Amino acid sequence: MGNLWIGRPGSMAEIDQAAKSFDRSADLGVSEFKSLGGRVTVTRNQAPVRRLKLAWDLLPPAPARALDRIARRIDGSGPVYVIDPAAGNVLAPAQAAGTGVAGATDITGLAQWFVTLPTGTLTTTTPGVFAFTATDATSTVAWRCTATVGNFPVTPGLPISFRAPTALAALGTVTVGLDYKKADGSYLSSSTTPGPLVTGTVPPGAAYATPTAKPGTPGTYSLAGACLTYGGTAADGVPGDGLPPMSVTGYSDAPGRPLPYRNFSLDLVEVSGAAG
Repeated sequence: MGNLWIGRPGSMAEIDQAAKSFDRSADLGVSEFKSLGGRVTVTRNQAPVRRLKLAWDLLPPAPARALDRIARRIDGSGPVYVIDPAAGNVLAPAQAAGTGVAGATDITGLAQWFVTLPTGTLTTTTPGVFAFTATDATSTVAWRCTATVGNFPVTPGLPISFRAPTALAALGTVTVGLDYKKADGSYLSSSTTPGPLVTGTVPPGAAYATPTAKPGTPGTYSLAGACLTYGGTAADGVPGDGLPPMSVTGYSDAPGRPLPYRNFSLDLVEVSGAAG
């Protein structure tokens, strides 16, 4: 398990001191209605919203200043990303399982992935279950970050690891990679490894990353079981946690004893946008 990183793509701050309290419970949005006859009806939000509550005692000046800048939006508006050390897989839950909305061509369905060469296709094997068909040895599939509808947010110095889906990992010919990209999305460099697992450290100048897998053997392969991990080593079959954009909804900053240490807390919520 790695450290917590927080901020905007390309400029996240690393917080290497463990929080004294860390609540990552999702808000299920469940409401109950009890009828006069005693029966209960439950309604809930279609998708749970992640909330984070973090608190530190005696935080050193440098990380405290970084958190203060993020909370007060000193470096600009917009959402931030939290690399949660408790999250073993930052792929979206359905994406990690190779599933999605049946028949959808948007980010809830086939658009969770894309092909980097015209020699492969994404297919539906059964309703809501997806696969990659490699037509030759060069066919390559890549993963989109469903939260950004693009690349996965990273920052220089962040350890990152990707493991191919279970069906591809079983091939002796598979090659996996991590493409690092600049803030404008343009290509910077890659980490590529023969086999099902690649690990690397995000290089200077990178703000995003895209995991890729090349089966090396023609065929149709399930996309289930892929894992993208920050701060650790990706493993097979880890459920997806997602990497949603978040906004700070509250914070506290109190001088600690002794100075210059500070007692700091942050409240964050998953958002679809955080302008202003």
